[in-house]
Amino acid sequence: MKRRSLPLIAGILLATCVSAAPSVAEDAKELRESDENPAVAVEHEVRLAAANAAEEALWPGFDPLVVPLAVFDGAKTFLFRHPAPPSGFTPVAGASPGTWSWEGRHEAVTANTNSEIGGVATATLMVDRAEPGRSFRNLAAVAIHEAFHVYQRAHHPDWIGNEVDLFVYPTDAADLLALRRLETEALRRALAVDDEVGAACWARRALALRAERYAQMDSAFAAYERGTELNEGLATYVEMRAVGRRAVDWPEAEFGPAEVRRRAYSTGAALALLLDRFQPDWSAAFEADDHQTLDEALTTALGMESACTFDSDVVAGAEQKASLDVAELAGERERRLAAFEEKPGWRVVVEADGSEPLWPQGFDPLNVERAGAGRVVHTRYLQLGNAAGQLEVLNAEALTDGAGPHPLFQGVRRVELTGLVEPEVSEAEGKVSVRAPGLTLEFTGASVTRTGEMIAVRLDS
Repeated sequence: MKRRSLPLIAGILLATCVSAAPSVAEDAKELRESDENPAVAVEHEVRLAAANAAEEALWPGFDPLVVPLAVFDGAKTFLFRHPAPPSGFTPVAGASPGTWSWEGRHEAVTANTNSEIGGVATATLMVDRAEPGRSFRNLAAVAIHEAFHVYQRAHHPDWIGNEVDLFVYPTDAADLLALRRLETEALRRALAVDDEVGAACWARRALALRAERYAQMDSAFAAYERGTELNEGLATYVEMRAVGRRAVDWPEAEFGPAEVRRRAYSTGAALALLLDRFQPDWSAAFEADDHQTLDEALTTALGMESACTFDSDVVAGAEQKASLDVAELAGERERRLAAFEEKPGWRVVVEADGSEPLWPQGFDPLNVERAGAGRVVHTRYLQLGNAAGQLEVLNAEALTDGAGPHPLFQGVRRVELTGLVEPEVSEAEGKVSVRAPGLTLEFTGASVTRTGEMIAVRLDS
């Protein structure tokens, strides 16, 4: 999910919102009458979850009703509990006070994430892209997940992984993957065991396997996992608490070799659930001292007693599966790149070879795929720009070529989009503009050429 930096002052501004929010009892009738609108129905469920958590906070000091929420339903953007909605938002007739709407998708709402709207940090949700049949209660829990990120950015800004490191993470190391898979299995067993002795035994094995793996990795990659567990893992834990869920959903075959970030959502939540069991006051301790990590806190809570061991056939099976999956990953990347190149439709290429490279201004880390040395396929969202202009891609695919050793964060020299409908191209007053569903591009001092169904934009030096 793409994250935007949220200034500390946002926490002060957000604190003024709670008194203006009507209680669940006050607005329940209006919300029930309006619940045919999914955005309003989700907001109702957020309020119910907050009310249910009144006796036992979802997290010490966190109240989801203090954080504004923006929801795009496919036609309008609804804004709830915002202290000063920007011009263009209008009150929703018949809805509770503090409900505003905007025709279409507001530019700040690009994913289930958080962004600034009117200078205020706001949780954002896109219900139009939700899985069919997903309940409003579960969607509200996702909104609370995103609201918790707003809280984290204001109160614990260091709880985050450095996304720069993810692009060079050693996903092709089969031995590290095998250790990771065994660690996950030990966590799964620890959570599944009813007695505390057995749970502690398997939790210690998970931590020992993690220590062995981290000893063989650059410390930046361990820091990435731990930071992402604090960021996304704790947000997932809070989301689970909002719906009363205590079980982590593990993929049957664990996570793919490159799904490092996605895995941290589950491992972070798993470590938090184990801390609930072995150190019940741990969340208050983390709130008071946020320089801790989940795995290290659990290590301290469990002590140095014996750990469980896996049968030799389990270890051998993990090692064999890891080798096969790493080989398959290499093949998948080749096939993925070929599928991108062969996609029918119009193609747009932007080249910055002779000028300042394009710099990443926003991307969705859950929807990127490495495609060989220096190349990344962005499958959902990307924003790049420099002094000459900017391009934004939403719900379309883009392939970037890095300008330096890092595939993204030392700049992008070339970006290509495929599978587009015919774009609208304009050149006026030294400015090139290209627009198509999923693409908005505008640069000054650029030249454009058309060859068949390809449009090439070259940024001049």
